[in-house]
Amino acid sequence: MSAEAALRRRTQLFLPANRAERATRAATSGADAVVLDLEDSVPPGERPAARAGLGAAVAALREARPGLHVVVRVNAGEDLGTDLAAAVGAEADAVLVPKVEAASDVEEVDRLLDRAEAARGTTGRRTEVQLLVESPRGLLSVAQVAAAGARTVALALGTEDLSAELEVDPTDPDFDLRWAHGLLLCAARAHGLAAYGLLGSLAVVHDLTALARDARRSRAFGYLGALCIHPAQVPVLHEAFSPTAQEVDHARRVVAALAEGERAGTTAVQLDGRMVDTPVALRARRLLARAGEDA
Repeated sequence: MSAEAALRRRTQLFLPANRAERATRAATSGADAVVLDLEDSVPPGERPAARAGLGAAVAALREARPGLHVVVRVNAGEDLGTDLAAAVGAEADAVLVPKVEAASDVEEVDRLLDRAEAARGTTGRRTEVQLLVESPRGLLSVAQVAAAGARTVALALGTEDLSAELEVDPTDPDFDLRWAHGLLLCAARAHGLAAYGLLGSLAVVHDLTALARDARRSRAFGYLGALCIHPAQVPVLHEAFSPTAQEVDHARRVVAALAEGERAGTTAVQLDGRMVDTPVALRARRLLARAGEDA
């Protein structure tokens, strides 16, 4: 497991687990991860067959793109244990757990994964956990949820389910769930977790201009990446969530300026007419890490 790697993922592309014939297209989309979905995109009657085919689907994804990070979105409720065991058996890298509402839900996922990995002789808690918070109850417990898991690397907000429970319309021009996104972001970052999300709707498939605008706003708000549902969304989200060349150059100069100041005996210096101190340099180092550079 690698929490640091989770912080660098910009896109995770959903692929219905019963549509393994699309594996090559999904794997070669450029997405940082592919999420094999056993939940909403698979009709209930087809889930047993999709679950049984997980191993072949994971193998097809990795054959098309060696080293690809593969996630399985499992079902909550009575199918949770069976889905988790299937994900472990398929050697997925991570599971995405929906409808999380309490710390006890996260603890149960960890216990079930421990059991499934032990049954296969796997050691070291190999399977990562990502959590979807999708209800008012989950939001009220999000800080406890973020703190509860030994395997958790990321949180995401399920805006469609949350909107349904709140009886608000994501297509309304005045739609605004920033208060909910803020709660999740604070909980995630307080516990060193990645936060994935979009200040808008995942359903924006054909209007890529609107998606780009939503993604830029989301990055400015604090999100590191987003889930996506169509390969056409991947390059748009990558561009929005990736540091620009100008940002990387500025971050390098910030780090260098503070290092020079420290050698002169100060931790506050001026760069381009603005003050640079320790928090500014920390932000610059994190940006450089996301860009794949050491600072």
